[in-house]
Amino acid sequence: MAEFADSKRKCARKRYDRPIKCITTSLIFDCRGVNLGSGGVCIRSPIPFEAGEEVALLIPIGNTENNIIIALGKVVWTKDHAEALNDYPIYAGIQFVATANKYRPDLESLCLKPD
Repeated sequence: MAEFADSKRKCARKRYDRPIKCITTSLIFDCRGVNLGSGGVCIRSPIPFEAGEEVALLIPIGNTENNIIIALGKVVWTKDHAEALNDYPIYAGIQFVATANKYRPDLESLCLKPD
């Protein structure tokens, strides 16, 4: 998965192991971040996605729940990792379609910080 992502990726990504709230047309649920870049995010999800599905994401970027990035995205790939005792077996790559302008600098500065 990493070799595919690195060879096709337009924007650099950094490790991002934090909770992310996902909103679809019918559900609101918690996911877990894998990595994050200014152009998209890889998440682990308890619920499967369809390629091309549109989602809204609430991505925390600071130490409080008030510092979040609100992003609209499109699912570009999914992969199932049905490991035992895994609460988030679905991996999904989500390309950002839009982010609120006031959050864009926060997202870009977060992605530039070293791990």
